[in-house]
Amino acid sequence: MSIVAKALKIITRIFLYISYLATSVMAVLTVVDVVRRFILGLTLNGVAEYSQMLLIVCMTAMAHALVEGRFIAVNVLVDRFPKALNLAIELFMGIVSLAFFILVGVQMFNQIGFSIQTNQAYFMVKLPKWPMFAALGASFLTCSLGTVTYVYERIINFKDPKEKTIYDDNPDLAILALSEDDNSHTGGAE
Repeated sequence: MSIVAKALKIITRIFLYISYLATSVMAVLTVVDVVRRFILGLTLNGVAEYSQMLLIVCMTAMAHALVEGRFIAVNVLVDRFPKALNLAIELFMGIVSLAFFILVGVQMFNQIGFSIQTNQAYFMVKLPKWPMFAALGASFLTCSLGTVTYVYERIINFKDPKEKTIYDDNPDLAILALSEDDNSHTGGAE
């Protein structure tokens, strides 16, 4: 595995842990708000806005899912195609995904400047919106790097269609094998 792929896996794992923390905080905040509302008749101001911000932070985990191959794949039709056509479809979808991630990531970073200039802030909590645009932009741009890594690994691991491998019946095993390469020093345990 290349140094870039290893570095990207480390970065996306950091994003994953940040999203775990954001999810936990959002859950606790929601439970406290519900308990206060139904037992004490009091509400916490800004819970919806805090939850919105935390949900944006949670979206940073999508880069980890992409890089580690932990996304949902519906292969019922595509797996029936020849391996070369299957790879071509994956490459095409990789290019489309890459364009989407770059476009949205750049737009999020463009939105930062506009948000700062216009002093955009959340209504109840009065916090600026630009850090959320930065988090989302970083996530999408990391996804674009993850897409490049994924497509590159699929290309270098592509075998001649005439050769049979253990991955022919289940292509997802190839992704799992790639993600286990960086766990070999720990015996495969995460």
